[in-house]
Amino acid sequence: MRKFAIVVWHTFCKQVKSWSFVMLFSVPLLLLAVTFGTEYYIINSMGDTYAVVSNNPDISKPFVKANVEDYVDDTIKTVSIAKKSLQNVDIDGYVDIKVKRGQIQADYFGTKKIDSKFKKRLVKYLKQLQNERSKKDSKLNSSQTYLTPVLSEHLQKMTINLGEDPYLFLSTIFGIMFVIVGIYTNITAQEIAADKGTKIIEVIFSSISAVKYFTGKITGILGLVVFQLLIYLIIGATGLEMIKHIPQAAPFMAQTNLLAYAQAIVQSFLGIKLVYLLLGIILFMILAAYCGAVVKRTEDASKAAQPVTYFSFVILFIGLISSNISTLKNPIIIFLSFIPGFSSFFMPLRLITKTANNWESAFSLLILIGCIGLLVFSVGKSYKRLMLQNDNKPFWQKSKKS
Repeated sequence: MRKFAIVVWHTFCKQVKSWSFVMLFSVPLLLLAVTFGTEYYIINSMGDTYAVVSNNPDISKPFVKANVEDYVDDTIKTVSIAKKSLQNVDIDGYVDIKVKRGQIQADYFGTKKIDSKFKKRLVKYLKQLQNERSKKDSKLNSSQTYLTPVLSEHLQKMTINLGEDPYLFLSTIFGIMFVIVGIYTNITAQEIAADKGTKIIEVIFSSISAVKYFTGKITGILGLVVFQLLIYLIIGATGLEMIKHIPQAAPFMAQTNLLAYAQAIVQSFLGIKLVYLLLGIILFMILAAYCGAVVKRTEDASKAAQPVTYFSFVILFIGLISSNISTLKNPIIIFLSFIPGFSSFFMPLRLITKTANNWESAFSLLILIGCIGLLVFSVGKSYKRLMLQNDNKPFWQKSKKS
């Protein structure tokens, strides 16, 4: 066990100290920073947009007409459409104007406080509307003549339901898998191929079994993946907490619902879905490691690992076109959710959309674990022979032979 731990630790430290890991760690963060920075600039340069609706169009129409150029969206005319537009983040909020017992009452609903300039215009209009109504209605008594309009603000917290929109979860998996599978398969293949045909590998195999050494290598690289994801999680959580306390960032947070999306994504990965993700990564790493063991030169490792990368991208593409609930009920997708490789993508999606039960999930997970165990054992058994052989046979002939 001590020798196994040494292999794991040596592999992990070797990769962490390399410049490739520094680039691998920093580039996604820089891309995110540029993306959010651009979006922050665009959102702050744009004005707020509101909808003003009423059960009596004659009440809201004059105000809408007067403010359509800078604040109000005149295409939204009912409360139901306004609610839907707010949920879709098409508007920043909406105002519902009503008349109750001769008094003008306006309710504002939004994810952030109403703009101060827009509020002044609205209050001025409501007072004007109240005065006109008081003069017009001869039935008002002396106390009702002095009625003032009421404007109530209702700030609501946006929530994201991944069960209704699995595309968010799928796009997150796509992002993670694109980075991890696309890059770490090459790292795994090169790490394995670097030892091929060397004198030191002969010494290593004299003191530790090939299966243990192979498993240690895979575990070390998996530790690197988990380490990178943990750093991203800590940076993301710290960044969101800091942004929440910056007043200038409030419009950006409200417009993008960044906090709600982040919470929904983190919650979606908790439990069995995170296990599926990690096992899927392990599966692709083992396949990439096998490709690295078959090639003759380290330089050919990246090319040899390309079929594994392409295979993962094919799965992701199928997932992207199968992100709605009706497609996930298709017998072909249900069947694929039990096939190792495919199951890491489709079963979590089916669990989120509640198109699969716990028994199906457990059965699919057992198949995936069994497949990984079989691959580790079979590759480990032929690993020593693959690493020691140094002939010039083509890749596919070596694969067939092993």
